[in-house]
Amino acid sequence: MLKIEKKKTVDELREKFSLTTSLFLTDFRGLNVDQMTDLRRDLKEKKAEYRITKNTLIRLAAKEGRFEGILDYLEGPTGLVFSFEDPVSPAKVLYEIYRKIEKPKIKIIWMEGKLLRESQLKSLATLPSKEVILTQIVVGLNSPVATLVGTLQGVMRNLVGVLDAVREERSKAA
Repeated sequence: MLKIEKKKTVDELREKFSLTTSLFLTDFRGLNVDQMTDLRRDLKEKKAEYRITKNTLIRLAAKEGRFEGILDYLEGPTGLVFSFEDPVSPAKVLYEIYRKIEKPKIKIIWMEGKLLRESQLKSLATLPSKEVILTQIVVGLNSPVATLVGTLQGVMRNLVGVLDAVREERSKAA
């Protein structure tokens, strides 16, 4: 690789590092072309990208900034999964593929400044989606209000019933 190409690759990696919400380092050994294509397609659907680059170039791009923690895991073949929107969606894709073919092996996961081990991939993959969590929060917040409204409506109905009964008694007495 020419020096200009290396610099361009490092600059591209730095840009991706700056935009990513989560980063997964994988060992892609054992994946055939079809499996790699499927993995890339599935990740692309989730607004993520799979990139294979030399470890030395990854080191150069990650040295300055919030990704220094991954440097210890740059050994052997390394594939990078950059997630640009939902930080958890690539975990779901990687976990599903791993369940089927037991590849790729996860070296380390970087998420919100913390390093997570491969053993935590299943926990991430089984989290509900962001939309589901937001829906649950809204329903949870709405539930007490709906209960209060129902209670107030019941009290009002009872009050109206009592007032009607008093009116009828007075009209009978008059």
